[in-house]
Amino acid sequence: MTRPDVIVVGAGSAGCALAEGLSRDPTCEVLLIEAGPPGRHPFLTMPAGVAKAIGAPHWNWHFETVPQAHMDGRRLYVPRGRALGGSSAINAMVWVVGHPSDYDAWDCPGWDWASVAPVLAEVEEIMTPATPPSGPAFDAFLTAGAEMGFARHDTVDGRKDGFGLFRLNVLNGRRHSAAAGFLRRAAGRPNLAVKTGVQVLGLLGGAKIEGVRLADGEIRAGHVVLAAGAIGTPHLMMLSGLGPADHLSALDIPVHADLPGVGGNLHDHLEVKVKHRMTRPLSLWDHAKFPNNLLTGARYLATGTGAGRLQGLEAGAFLRLDPASTAPDTQLHFINALAFDGATAEDRGHGFAIDTTQLQPESRGTLRLASADPSARPLIDPNYLASETDRRLLREGLKLLRDLCRQPGLAAITGEELRPGPSATSDADLDAVVRATADSIYHPVGTARMGADGEAVVDPATLAVTGVAGLSVADASIMPRITSGNTNAPSMIIGTLGAKKIAAALR
Repeated sequence: MTRPDVIVVGAGSAGCALAEGLSRDPTCEVLLIEAGPPGRHPFLTMPAGVAKAIGAPHWNWHFETVPQAHMDGRRLYVPRGRALGGSSAINAMVWVVGHPSDYDAWDCPGWDWASVAPVLAEVEEIMTPATPPSGPAFDAFLTAGAEMGFARHDTVDGRKDGFGLFRLNVLNGRRHSAAAGFLRRAAGRPNLAVKTGVQVLGLLGGAKIEGVRLADGEIRAGHVVLAAGAIGTPHLMMLSGLGPADHLSALDIPVHADLPGVGGNLHDHLEVKVKHRMTRPLSLWDHAKFPNNLLTGARYLATGTGAGRLQGLEAGAFLRLDPASTAPDTQLHFINALAFDGATAEDRGHGFAIDTTQLQPESRGTLRLASADPSARPLIDPNYLASETDRRLLREGLKLLRDLCRQPGLAAITGEELRPGPSATSDADLDAVVRATADSIYHPVGTARMGADGEAVVDPATLAVTGVAGLSVADASIMPRITSGNTNAPSMIIGTLGAKKIAAALR
């Protein structure tokens, strides 16, 4: 394609869905550009390879935050997928839609739950999320939830309260990424081209975008859609002179559009864990430790069977810890291991971890440029735990997890508490544990949000960038407010529905 009709930047959860949707029109030439490799390595297809996938620098941008003021000055890890499929190529494959009220709360016409639900059905037909097999450790967790009086379901995805198994992006024992789902569906279409290993360094043009700039040249197009995610999209916009004028001017970047909302509204899900030794060998440790891990991988590669088909995070819950909440405000993930990688002495041996995640954080932060150099990492400041509500709900989540571990169903396999640890008894102790050990659960959103006010960046009706011709955004950065749970499925919804809106606007 010498001059495609549309360039999509970023082949992640939203970008793959977007490219597939736009290329359904055979008269529309679409070029999908991904900075990372095709992503065919066994660690990217074997569910049990998730720790290796997320840890490898050639499949992950390996960002980190600036020191967090409310978290003892720690820098937190911000992984973002860098392969065909984006973060869906390295994530834990959990399929969560969120609560219907999430979409209604966006207050954006055409993005309420009634509008999104039919698109979700279309996405799920392509992605076919599947229910994993359970096991004794997960059964103990689910039983303990029922013993505390919570509902138990076959599966949970954020739309109802209670405990259950998560559906996973696993098909026939293999990771089913956005690339495997959407791009495979579009395979053979002559009007869709995919370039991997090509990093976009900026946008061509000013107030009218005419293409993209690469290290070795440029590609012009009739329209550009950014789907590089909540980190990559605002980074590219600001490098190209689209963003807060004062920030860009301070870096000597010519301002083509003063968009104060670009890089603002950054928020994410934080999680904090309880971790216990197990009194019985029910975790994945025997399969994960050396040299058994080699045998696990060899068996999976040879036959597609065994523990290589398991990602260790098959069960969870959606709960309301605040009596005033009108929808679940907390998510639990049960991890059938002390950690995915077993890298520390504490994390070796049989054990389990359960994390509690506040679903609707109030804290908001920013993403800014460190310099005008495209290779410089952006300054990521989610401003975690700035809100007392956020701190309180994580503290109460830890208390609930401790109660859960004392229920008969789970107590039967629960050994020594490693975290928070027996010495953490008061609210102040638990707050200190949260500051010292909480981590991102890797769901950054909101940095180019849609809406109608002066801080909004994107028009909900068309996903066009305000005041800029030839440019749209369709990824998690457009969320005004984060969805209640893992953001992979909502990002595919944004890509699929976004393709319909952008295609209609281009006709």
